Amino acid sequence: MLQKIRIRVADAEKRAGRAPGSVTLIAVSKTVSVEQVTVAARAGALDFGENYVQEALKKKESVRFLLGDLTPRWHLIGALQTNKSKLVVGKFETIQSVDRLELARALDKRAQEAGVIQNILLQVKLGDEPTKGGIEAAQLPNLIKQILSLKNLRLEGLMSLPPIEAEPEGSRKFFVQLRQLREQLASLVPAELGSFAALSMGTTHDFEVAIEEGATMVRVGTGIFGGRETPA
Repeated sequence: MLQKIRIRVADAEKRAGRAPGSVTLIAVSKTVSVEQVTVAARAGALDFGENYVQEALKKKESVRFLLGDLTPRWHLIGALQTNKSKLVVGKFETIQSVDRLELARALDKRAQEAGVIQNILLQVKLGDEPTKGGIEAAQLPNLIKQILSLKNLRLEGLMSLPPIEAEPEGSRKFFVQLRQLREQLASLVPAELGSFAALSMGTTHDFEVAIEEGATMVRVGTGIFGGRETPA
């Protein structure tokens, strides 16, 4: 299944006139066993996305032990409580779900204590689903300006979990909106404080449309690992 998804990513890159390999495929491994993750990594998966902190940290350590020299990158893509900031700083390539200043400040403090620079994405709320997290688009410029004073964070771009539409094409409007937000706000972020180039958007359902609209990261779980016994 992984290889089929990788082919579809490459085909979407080609259709969109994107450079081969310009899109990072994140295998969403929440509730997936260590054994399945290990198989995927040995088959070429380089990046994994996790939603739950404790599960992610345990899995990360177990996978590291089993893989030896293979060192996949891990991304935290689920909602993060401020009081867990100490657990995640320096443990993930990117924390993709930063949506408030309080959380950013906590991550910055913990990063300073650990002597690391933590990559983050800002999660933007698109659509009106009450269960989805993220900052409202109108509040994004102010949050960016406030985060720029936090010297132990690198602001790498934006992430969103828009509503799942019946057809993949229905997601396009949300992906366009996120891309346009990034383009409009990129000038606020000095290069030394982050690239602000990342767009993490698109899932198993609609990742090809996301690539067409500029996604640099797509998050695919079911398409790689199949259905999950534990809903999440």
